[in-house]
Amino acid sequence: MTQDNKSINSHIEEYLDYYCNLSHAPGFAVLLKGEWGCGKTWFIEKYRDKLKAKKQKCLYVSLNGITSFTEIGEAFLQQLNPFWASKEMAIVRKVLTGFVKGTLKIDLNNDGKDDGTWSFGIPDINVPEYLKITNETILIFDDLERCKIDISNLLGYINNFIEHDDLKVIIVANEDELFKQDSSDNNTSYKVIKEKLIGKTFGVSLDFEGALKNFITIAMIQWWSVSI
Repeated sequence: MTQDNKSINSHIEEYLDYYCNLSHAPGFAVLLKGEWGCGKTWFIEKYRDKLKAKKQKCLYVSLNGITSFTEIGEAFLQQLNPFWASKEMAIVRKVLTGFVKGTLKIDLNNDGKDDGTWSFGIPDINVPEYLKITNETILIFDDLERCKIDISNLLGYINNFIEHDDLKVIIVANEDELFKQDSSDNNTSYKVIKEKLIGKTFGVSLDFEGALKNFITIAMIQWWSVSI
């Protein structure tokens, strides 16, 4: 492939290929940054398709609106085992992921009304322990700046996967918004923690040509499926 045929973000894809194919996790995360609307999520979704085609294990979570580590763990758990996403397993998932202690209000038909209660006591479960994510798995955290969890705590949580579980991690974020949200200069600031957590940073550029080609391809497939 010539340089002219490469996309504007091909250098990022090439590095991610290198990073994801390393025999051992290097001990740092990769950050893909860019303004809202530049196509970061579209880029990482296309790269996820590439990983899936190569049978590479990959877990993805959008942190947009996330308020607890439990929600992140459940998002990963549902991808590891789709059966856990079923309504029948809703109560069990709440118990195992530590959603509730004491009295659990049970809504069997998801109508917003309690259908019973269940009193019990269990400790919180460490997310990495019950997820049992293998070290071949790549974790992708999207929309970092839209997460409702304190940024220092969130990055500490992500670092746990890197430092203690030897996993490869890709983070997607609008870094400008993170700097706006965090004006502190202490050891818990985003800037300080980033230096310890992220080893490589890339700025994602708007790939209008690639997005247009993708749109045309999808439109053609949909037209063909309707026509036959």
